[in-house]
Amino acid sequence: MHFSRREYYRDRLSEYELCHDFPGDEILIDGLYSMQSHFDSNGVNISIPIVRVMNTAHYLAAYMFSTECSGDQLEYEVIASMSCGRDKQLAKVAMIVLAAMLERTEGFRARQCRNVILDNRPPDFEEGVTLYDHFLRSAEKHFAEEDFLIDTHAQIVQLQNENTRLTSENIQLKYTIQKMENDKPQTIVYNYGTYNDIHDNPNSTIYTTTPSEQPSIKDQTEELREAPIDSIIFTKKAKKEGKEAFILQALQKSVQGRNDKTRAFVQELQAWQKDGYIDAHYNAQVMYDELDKMIPLSFGYEVFKKHYNNTRS
Repeated sequence: MHFSRREYYRDRLSEYELCHDFPGDEILIDGLYSMQSHFDSNGVNISIPIVRVMNTAHYLAAYMFSTECSGDQLEYEVIASMSCGRDKQLAKVAMIVLAAMLERTEGFRARQCRNVILDNRPPDFEEGVTLYDHFLRSAEKHFAEEDFLIDTHAQIVQLQNENTRLTSENIQLKYTIQKMENDKPQTIVYNYGTYNDIHDNPNSTIYTTTPSEQPSIKDQTEELREAPIDSIIFTKKAKKEGKEAFILQALQKSVQGRNDKTRAFVQELQAWQKDGYIDAHYNAQVMYDELDKMIPLSFGYEVFKKHYNNTRS
């Protein structure tokens, strides 16, 4: 069985790098050191390589959150074993750390995945879960699913950039086609000319008024404007200035290269609200649903609601 690790997670090389990218790891790593001391005190011959175990737990979390969370416990056991050099004891420790991660992670998916890896476990495994959790109780911390998916966000950002590029090209193409329609050569006839001059010329346009009464090219060009994006969250100001597509692109770019993507996204969103382009009167549910219709979001509603409501209060 082979798994492409890079698709979901990149190994960190030190505890410092782990804690830098995943601030919540400090608690989990301290818990592992406490567990190692407990093993040593009780004569249990297990040496815990902290970085390897944490990388394995993070890899499993990223894999679970990025896939269907199949419900096949054996699948995750195999992944853990391969990641730990086929060391069954270390794989068990990594699964125990993963259980602690999932217990402190918000959302239905985290609870579902935790149930999968804990279902029908032998007593010694359950004792390990309880023991490790005991070392973490003095410092509770809660996570969001996106906290474990920062390596998969690179793929999401790439797709968002491609979507932005295609949207921009589509707008430009529509403008070009419209301009070509307006600029194509015409034979203009004002109530005179032979029958053949008028009716046999596919490019002729028959006017019943003088040229001075016709709209100027400048007026026609000013009328060429992309139809506004139909969403209730955009204010009259945004629609009047035609900034809807630009705002959506700015929101997508706000998360690029950021670990705290939801927070960055909400900050950008509320900056547009402050400037009067997005209506700030809608609640988090309406705002999320409307945005989700227009652009791909890399986070769930619950996480969005937490940041959106906290910054508004």
